[in-house]
Amino acid sequence: MYAIEELKNLNAGYDSQHLLTNADTEKVNNLIDWIQNSRDNESPQIGDVVEYTNKYGNYYANAHIDRVTNDGQLYICESPYVPFIDTFGGKLTTSTSGGAWHYIPKNLRYVGKQRKKFCVWGHHGPCANGAVDFFAEVNVWEYTKGEHDFTTQTHDKFTLYVRDSEENGSSYKYLLSKDGCSHTAFHTKEEYEQWLSCFNGVETDGFFPNSKIVWTFKQFVIYIPIEDYLELRDAVVDKELNNGCTQECKRIVENKTVTTYFPYQQDRIVLN
Repeated sequence: MYAIEELKNLNAGYDSQHLLTNADTEKVNNLIDWIQNSRDNESPQIGDVVEYTNKYGNYYANAHIDRVTNDGQLYICESPYVPFIDTFGGKLTTSTSGGAWHYIPKNLRYVGKQRKKFCVWGHHGPCANGAVDFFAEVNVWEYTKGEHDFTTQTHDKFTLYVRDSEENGSSYKYLLSKDGCSHTAFHTKEEYEQWLSCFNGVETDGFFPNSKIVWTFKQFVIYIPIEDYLELRDAVVDKELNNGCTQECKRIVENKTVTTYFPYQQDRIVLN
């Protein structure tokens, strides 16, 4: 439960524009009480969190349960914004933006509990910057659609597109994208296979001609001072296309992660 000053600290923008009141605080605390007393460790409820993996192996750690249907399904949002929550007709209701949306079965595996951010309209009602944020404890569940050798919970997922010939005046033939954005590119098959080996990559069937889905160890990139870079031990010295040029880097493999280190760009080591 919140004291008014604590809630003001969490909602500085709202407080400066609308002045957070005791009534706002009471409304929030009543909602927290309602949310937390309505949790059921045997059955998912509105507002709970689902660790959701879809049929493509994409993992979403904080999917939101928006509705429980009469036929025992859950209506969830993979990547929600902070959900609005209130009571209507003696029940909790939520509303959020985000996507994508899915119906999933109700019989999920219980994982535990976590604090989750919600919001509710303050004393001025729906208006600009008129929502009050707060946290309440909810249950966390797990659901995976289908069976997967790899998921984005443990691996990185890329789409590989192989050009038949030079296109748009570019000599890059092997193009890799991640989450819809360009990631890296290679001129030759040898360069691409070196990258694949470096990150323990595995190819699976793609969805389009000349494409593959590539799963690799989790990749992290860290920029550090040149002095720290030169002192790195137990690292593999490698090279990578970075900021438009090929630069030296060092990689450390640990468990199923590969961390790539570069010096800060003013001290970058450019290779021919």
